[in-house]
Amino acid sequence: MSDDLCRIGIIDIGSNSIRLVIYDTTRQGGYKIIKECKYSARLSEKITKEGRLEREDMDTIIPVLRQFKEICSAFEVERIRAGATAAIRNAANSFEIITYLSEASSIPIEVISGYQEAYFGFLGVINAFDVQDGFVIDIGGGSTEVTLFRGRRYQHSISFPFGAVNTNLMFSHQGNWNSEQVKKLQAYVTGRLVEHEWLGTSAGLPLYGLGGTLRSLGKLDQKMREYSLPNSHGYVLSSETIDRFMEILPDTPYEKRKDMEGLSKSRADIIVSGLVIFHTVYNYIRASQALISGEGLREGMLHDLLNPEQPVCDSALEFSLDTIIRFDIRTSKGHLEHICKLAMSLFGALGHEGDREEQKMLIYVSIMLHRTGSNINYYQSKRHTRYWLMNSPIRGLTHRELILSALIASYSTKSRKQKLSQTHKDILLASDEEWIHKLGTLVQLSIALDSTEIGVIRGLNAELHGNTLHLELEGVGEVHIGQEDIENALKAFKNAWSVKVKLGSLSND
Repeated sequence: MSDDLCRIGIIDIGSNSIRLVIYDTTRQGGYKIIKECKYSARLSEKITKEGRLEREDMDTIIPVLRQFKEICSAFEVERIRAGATAAIRNAANSFEIITYLSEASSIPIEVISGYQEAYFGFLGVINAFDVQDGFVIDIGGGSTEVTLFRGRRYQHSISFPFGAVNTNLMFSHQGNWNSEQVKKLQAYVTGRLVEHEWLGTSAGLPLYGLGGTLRSLGKLDQKMREYSLPNSHGYVLSSETIDRFMEILPDTPYEKRKDMEGLSKSRADIIVSGLVIFHTVYNYIRASQALISGEGLREGMLHDLLNPEQPVCDSALEFSLDTIIRFDIRTSKGHLEHICKLAMSLFGALGHEGDREEQKMLIYVSIMLHRTGSNINYYQSKRHTRYWLMNSPIRGLTHRELILSALIASYSTKSRKQKLSQTHKDILLASDEEWIHKLGTLVQLSIALDSTEIGVIRGLNAELHGNTLHLELEGVGEVHIGQEDIENALKAFKNAWSVKVKLGSLSND
């Protein structure tokens, strides 16, 4: 392993499942998942009437924890952090169980308090979205955490002792529901929400959802809509969508829910209880919309471990790009920034239509990530770049912005005759097609101007007079290599922007 990387294993002993995720991490706090393992334990179902977890029930998960440790050894993990949440935390014999599991597995396990669980969930979300204010909800098997943040800073949180597994046992009949049971669970949840005044003081904010309930609802909705970008992270659930699920899922028998496309059989019995909790909280705080986060508790534990003093990044997008460039792009950031400088000089001279700030952001992201596909096949890199970006772990972008970045970054001179937005017309705007071609040709021209990556062209001056763009290149010598690339890129650029280009000769230093 590289000297500047550290391999870390995070073990999350939850009320519904136990997971191990192994990350390669950088000194700057960036990370990449290299392995994930899951075991469905349903610990919430093992709690006795006296509120205890018995040792004989815990004996079933000791081999799992030992095997997790073997996996960590095989992957040369340097540090392991293991945490237990609601099921063990709320057990009457919590200390006894934690001690027993830690000694039997040879893994030091910490009890994650309700406050910590909410805080770690917030860290996972805030470092994965560029948002200032909002709520976070984390529906687990045995607890639900709700957090309010303002200005990207934690404000309030509460951990409720109910989740998708224990409320399913309390209110349903083996996963089947009637209207009376739904109303009782809604009243139970509301009765706990009203105890916390701050939950009712921030109407109109987005709600970011963690956990299997929200991911499952997102997958179900994507299947129903035939959504063209099946990514969970950043997927939006509208108020209408959430209400529709409340009409459909409780009335669907458990045996039929198991066959619903997009819903795993292991979650079919507890999806309704999780949905009712979510819907009740959503309405109570009067959220504007819900967004699914692909990062939560485990990533929050990782952020807290790597950088406990400053675990919140200023920009999720910048943090994400820096991490991707470190792990997945075989070129210097200095070269990418130079191309971006050329592109911004070009863009600044052109017309002022549309959302300029968004367009500049799309240019920046596309240039930073245009080399990703070359890791698969250099000669077909654009095709692979498009696929990679569409399925990438880029944070801080909406699904629409992600698609646009992928199409712009992978643009080729052959693309100008194609309708590139057609596949994703359910997500993109009608006006996006024109901007894909405009920004795509601008990015490709900027890349061509430094195709040698040695900075022959150091900068450019661009001025638009009528429909003629006067382009003066600044450099240290004559362009010998890449001249054909520049000519081809210029041809596509002129066509997309409907301009003539008057190219000035290189000025020598």
